[in-house]
Amino acid sequence: MEMECELLISNFKDPKTIALVKENIGRISDGSSPHCGGALKLGLKKAVELKRGALLRCTRNGCARNTTPASYSSVGSTTYCQDCRYNYGNYYMQCTGCSNARTSTYASCQSCGKKFM
Repeated sequence: MEMECELLISNFKDPKTIALVKENIGRISDGSSPHCGGALKLGLKKAVELKRGALLRCTRNGCARNTTPASYSSVGSTTYCQDCRYNYGNYYMQCTGCSNARTSTYASCQSCGKKFM
């Protein structure tokens, strides 16, 4: 439980926010009501998923980058698959987390919020 809590608050800067979140997690995790345990599990699961990040894959089914996703560092700021661009046209890269097409140069998915690894 402590490790998940640390993952959840690792991006917080304000000490008051960190203390408030730790207090609420502690209160929820004591099992005072059945729905609190489920809410805590869901919140921690989402925090861990967001920390893991996502890769980028080509939207064209026949492309090698569709089956073997690429990292953000190898793709860079381009929004199109460079393997397909000259032979097949412009195919957007998409988030492996939610399959949302990356239409701008953001370093994280604008749909699910995962940071591109």
